[in-house]
Amino acid sequence: MSHLLEKLNQAQKQAASHMDGPFVVFAGAGSGKTRIITTRIAYLIEHGVRPWEILAVTFTNKAAGEMKERVEAICPEAKRATITTFHSACARWLREFASELGFQTNFSIYDDSDSNKLLKKLLKEANPKGDIPNLLADMKSFLHIVKTNGYFPSDVERLHQEMSHLIPIGGVALYRRYQEELANCNAMDFGDLLLNVLLLLRRNKTVSDILSQRFRHVLVDEFQDTNRTQFEIIRRLSERHGNLFVVGDDDQSIYSWRGATPANIIDFQRTFPGAKKIALEQNYRCSGNIVKAASTMIAKNVNRAEKTLFTEAHEGDSIDLHIESDGEMEAWWVINSIKQERPNFPYDDVAIFYRTNSQSRSLEEALRRENIPYTIFGSVEFYDRMEIKDILAYLKVLVNPNDAISITRIINTPTRGIGAKAVETIERETKSRKLPMMDVIRQLADEKIPRVSPKFRFFVDLMDALKKDLLGRPLPEVIETLLEAIEYPEYLKKKFPDQYIDKTDNIHELGSAIADFAKREPEATLDDWIQSITLVRDRQDLDTVSGVSLMTLHMAKGLEFRRVYLTGIEDGLLPHRNSVEDNQQLEEERRLLYVGITRAKEKLSLTGASRRRTFNNYVVNSPSRFIAELPQETLNVSFAAKQVLDAYRADDEQPDEEYFEHTQEEYSYEPEPEALEKGSSVSHPTYGRGVVEGFETKFGQTKVIVKFYDFGFRKIKASQLNAASSSLDY
Repeated sequence: MSHLLEKLNQAQKQAASHMDGPFVVFAGAGSGKTRIITTRIAYLIEHGVRPWEILAVTFTNKAAGEMKERVEAICPEAKRATITTFHSACARWLREFASELGFQTNFSIYDDSDSNKLLKKLLKEANPKGDIPNLLADMKSFLHIVKTNGYFPSDVERLHQEMSHLIPIGGVALYRRYQEELANCNAMDFGDLLLNVLLLLRRNKTVSDILSQRFRHVLVDEFQDTNRTQFEIIRRLSERHGNLFVVGDDDQSIYSWRGATPANIIDFQRTFPGAKKIALEQNYRCSGNIVKAASTMIAKNVNRAEKTLFTEAHEGDSIDLHIESDGEMEAWWVINSIKQERPNFPYDDVAIFYRTNSQSRSLEEALRRENIPYTIFGSVEFYDRMEIKDILAYLKVLVNPNDAISITRIINTPTRGIGAKAVETIERETKSRKLPMMDVIRQLADEKIPRVSPKFRFFVDLMDALKKDLLGRPLPEVIETLLEAIEYPEYLKKKFPDQYIDKTDNIHELGSAIADFAKREPEATLDDWIQSITLVRDRQDLDTVSGVSLMTLHMAKGLEFRRVYLTGIEDGLLPHRNSVEDNQQLEEERRLLYVGITRAKEKLSLTGASRRRTFNNYVVNSPSRFIAELPQETLNVSFAAKQVLDAYRADDEQPDEEYFEHTQEEYSYEPEPEALEKGSSVSHPTYGRGVVEGFETKFGQTKVIVKFYDFGFRKIKASQLNAASSSLDY
């Protein structure tokens, strides 16, 4: 037996040592799926497969980097294998075969901002008096659907037959016009990177033969997240040799809104008759109670491959279930628990998950109030910031002069007196003369049009000089030289005096990024760097995070933490109110909770609130229906949670407002009592004994925040509290 298989369990060995033919691995959460893929790549090479005949694809740059690093550690020859993301692989092939599609090899890749700008322009042309924001949203949604499902503008009949209810008015014609404009700009959007490769595989026998012959073995990670376009690309790439090896977990398919199709993995053996299957069911990440709770709950889903997650780890702590009176008190309970447990769980080991971004506000406020460091994931990405996009637009035009979207961004940035009307003239003439936009600007500059021609001439001469200077420079010098040439720092200082330092810091960080890239890839060009950062859409690197991590459940997939708080376990949030009427969507909500639970390695708390404030009103939420699906023996139900659950069980409906009069006092504020301070022991006629944890002042009035022994946190009028003996141990 190969030494590569020595540390694998029996199921892992069977998967990693498979040689030929289609094979699907259902890898449960924490079952070591990445080890399977890396070991298999090394095993194939050890058994005579040439590294360059191996293609392994996944979804994020971070995951691809980790896979590459791990496989090269055990098999240095694997550095010649292609281990990458779907989008990076397709971008590489499109550079190679661009001419087959009528593109130049230096085509631009449009991000969402670039795509939106082009779509707005086309929508205004087609419907000048229309509601552009709503039309744009509808069109973006339509384009996402058609491109993830492999529809081209020429598929008019299929589109109307299969998704007529999803097509906006004029949507198919605008789709065709949008694709034509992209081609005129020598540009593709993110969806096109996949769609155009699929077009080549479907229609171009030469390219199809080259790519399918090139890769004898194709491996796919996170196969449950593939959409129909990705699935067909993979199927066509592997059909010559038939060696398709996929790993995934349908129980973790939570991206249907991105087009992910769990049926791709569930029905794998129907699609590929004779395919072998194995399930990796042993979890190596979580404690026994966490695994038991997750496995029992997810078994309630009907549309799934049969498997049962188990672990040989000890049971560990029970899962805390706690329900507070409102969202703010829930946040206080979580943050107080984090503080108390800090000796066992440092802040860097702790994560707080929530279903929607709006839930983070009360958590952030409580963390800041207690001076607890934290990082929130999902904020505006670095490469989407205004000043970064400005600099990148200049560089994109230098590499691809036909990039009309980037040209319109920079032609008057910094300000050169080329206003909106002048830009409209350029766009109109570009359309009329059927020439690339930069060529039209050159012509207009020569036509001596009063007031504008000199400004156009200045811009054209500037870009020519920049191209001559910058494209011959070492990459680390490019940005600094560009900034000086266009006087961008002066522009920022004048236009954004209050944000000048932050924006300048961001540009310096961009300079660091290109210098780091040049160090890693000494032979790379400016075009290579632009492509590398355009394709980067990964979340922040957890290795650089300090403090508690806050993120949505969707962001949490693929991560793990020693200590996890999963908040908002309420109907309306989890499952989300938009999903409760549809069985398929409800099953995805259950999978989402499953993903959250299985991120916790050692300890997990599930928390909720009886009601949440929305503007000036409260919304009453019942406890999540998923709570009843968790094995009771795995839970540690707080007294407060038990009261709420009992109230719902008794009435089988939402308690009326009288219930809340007994679980939380109405908010009214009195001055902070001099006799009370943080740590004071107090008693309350309804809640009993507790300890003062702090004071909250709003609108000049103060309430006491008390942690009661039996009821958790409450905000209480000082007049209702009495001093108590401090002998109780909390």
